[in-house]
Amino acid sequence: MSTDESKTPRALSRRTVLLGSVAAGSLVLASAAPARALTYTVKTPAEHAALPIVWGYPFASRATRGSGVDGYPGQTYSGHIGADYYVNPRVGTTILAVADGTVTAVGDDGDVSRGVFVIVQHAAGVRSEYLHMERGSPLVSVGQRVFRWTPLGRTGNTGDVRPRTEANAHLHLAIFSGPHRTGTVWNPAWLIEGAPLPVTSPTAATPVYRFWSARYQGHFYTASAAERDGIAARWPDIWSYEGTAYRAFTTEVVGTVPLFRFWSAQYNGHFYTTSAGERDSVMARWPDVWSYEGTAFFVYPADSSAPDTVTVARFWSPSARHHFYTASAQERDGVIARWPDIWQYEGDSFRVPSASVEN
Repeated sequence: MSTDESKTPRALSRRTVLLGSVAAGSLVLASAAPARALTYTVKTPAEHAALPIVWGYPFASRATRGSGVDGYPGQTYSGHIGADYYVNPRVGTTILAVADGTVTAVGDDGDVSRGVFVIVQHAAGVRSEYLHMERGSPLVSVGQRVFRWTPLGRTGNTGDVRPRTEANAHLHLAIFSGPHRTGTVWNPAWLIEGAPLPVTSPTAATPVYRFWSARYQGHFYTASAAERDGIAARWPDIWSYEGTAYRAFTTEVVGTVPLFRFWSAQYNGHFYTTSAGERDSVMARWPDVWSYEGTAFFVYPADSSAPDTVTVARFWSPSARHHFYTASAQERDGVIARWPDIWQYEGDSFRVPSASVEN
């Protein structure tokens, strides 16, 4: 961030107008008439930093910003309420969600206005809008839960993009709170340009090891080979090693979410959930029963559309006071059929790569 950008933003007396496109890394600029008064609220860098949202970059590689938001420092023009990002290739590059949220709109304005677009509602009343997408490219639907770096669609030049050339195709990213033109317009440059790129390598998948304790009537899962070996060496009479349950990720990969882990000394068992709401509820309601241990590893959410994944079923035993998780459809069905009075099937908990699962 430059020195100027660290000051409180204010409307400028003159604007520069982007003429033509960002081509071959060059911008052609000219002076414009004095800007009109803003109809929306702008915020300071400190207010941007205070948003309770974990941001991610909207592409797998860094892009070039053209025009930014009118009212903030940097290249812009009157009334522009988003930031334009140019990436290579200009058309067809995958656009990623910048934060966790829920899709509230997917549409197509034709050759005017937004063109093909997706809108995602985030925490704290903040939403992000992705405009000018390639026609036919949206990968999400209204009501779908998405996460930081979930693929939303691809870059294009639909809507009000002039000139409508491949070189001028770009993502118009707008971040709002409240009404479209009279609420708060946040500066994407201050929110996402310093955010991390996604981890994209599928080779990051690692085995998740499974133990069974006849004494405690429960299972334990870990992605740590060191923890696996330590348990096998120290408590062989308590924990029996059963092998690899499935594979997951030790770092955040595109489309994955944390799997949170708890330990109960009272029940001698662990509990795992991808739900931040459930995590917070357990911490608030039973702090003397469940101790939060942090993120165990990363998995795909249960409603993920990621290819080549399978669901992990979750069971609860009121008698043993333990949860049981399996990625095997055969094992799931067997447990439901053989022990319905011991294990209550609670549904799909999350998803993991299917190549790692044996049925």
